[in-house]
Amino acid sequence: MLTYVFVGSLLYILFLINLPLLPNRSSGITHVKAMRGLLLIPIIGYLMYLAIFRSLNVGTDYEMYYNFYVNGEYTEKFDLFIVLIYDFARNEGNFLFFTFIITSLFLLFNLLAIKKITYNFFVSFTIFVLSFYFFFVFNGMRQAVAIAVVFSAVYFVQKEQMRMRDFLAFILLIFVAAQFHVSAIFMFPLLFLRFFKVNRATIVIVFLLTVMGYFTPFIKNNIGYSLAVIDFYAQKYENDLDFFFLVNKEKGILQFMPVIIQYLFLYYSFNLKKPESVYEKFLTSYYLAFLFLYSASGVEAVDRIQYYFYPSIILFYDYLIHSIYTTREIEQSGKKVNMNRMVVLASISFWFLYFILRVNQGIGGIKPYNFMS
Repeated sequence: MLTYVFVGSLLYILFLINLPLLPNRSSGITHVKAMRGLLLIPIIGYLMYLAIFRSLNVGTDYEMYYNFYVNGEYTEKFDLFIVLIYDFARNEGNFLFFTFIITSLFLLFNLLAIKKITYNFFVSFTIFVLSFYFFFVFNGMRQAVAIAVVFSAVYFVQKEQMRMRDFLAFILLIFVAAQFHVSAIFMFPLLFLRFFKVNRATIVIVFLLTVMGYFTPFIKNNIGYSLAVIDFYAQKYENDLDFFFLVNKEKGILQFMPVIIQYLFLYYSFNLKKPESVYEKFLTSYYLAFLFLYSASGVEAVDRIQYYFYPSIILFYDYLIHSIYTTREIEQSGKKVNMNRMVVLASISFWFLYFILRVNQGIGGIKPYNFMS
């Protein structure tokens, strides 16, 4: 556990140290750039080291990937780019080439997306780790890369003026993502989120639907059955349909509390600033879609789709913190300014506590961590 907590705690402490450095409106959040630069590179390297040199028991699927490598039984089971990476690793005679390439692609596409899309790299990278998004590469390795590629594709969707070349680039990246995990083809509708307008009433309605779906079977069963008609999933899980398309794990009010807190942060953002640009409208819709999918939480097929919305956490909290720090100068009430600052502290503290909780629970088979012998 300490292996993970060290990274999360270091980023959290760095964030807290940077909080008192008040910016002006033109420069955004100001950080000690030397300290940030000196520490972020080793942290990224350390995370990559953890992913590559973990033992086979870290991650629920990692040993399975190794067995496919040893037995050579992957050509019929996996998508094109995964097969090519397997072939390369087998030609080199070392499974670590497979893990190295997968991890590198996952980090590369995510870091490029964070750099290109978000307001502040340091804030976004901190959320990337604390939201537990990084640890998905320990488990769903193929889909982890597909998610990262889809995240990069978001760059072309959220532009204020989306031209034909942006549309084609988005389509191309979705197809590239599908060569790592075919489920990425379901992310074409992300394009339409740029046209969806969210307001406070929408948030309340979607929240109520999420509550109803989370605690009753109606939405879960209907979404599950709708996915079951898709040939790809129906064929892949024909021997395990009940597990994949119906509720396979019940969750209670305690597990729902983090969802409520996230809805509160989203609602608060509208009290602070109404989304105006295409990007602001897109990211609020993207994040609301992520939260709504908790209405079918416990259905494996829906959980797999929800993973593609993980990047919305990064985009939203980067936007929330940026909005607080760039609008506070025009606020008249000192009490309101202090309240906004507390929201920044509360948001990052929430994700840090969430991080500790998930690490302690060992979600996704990441615990206990052992280095490869």
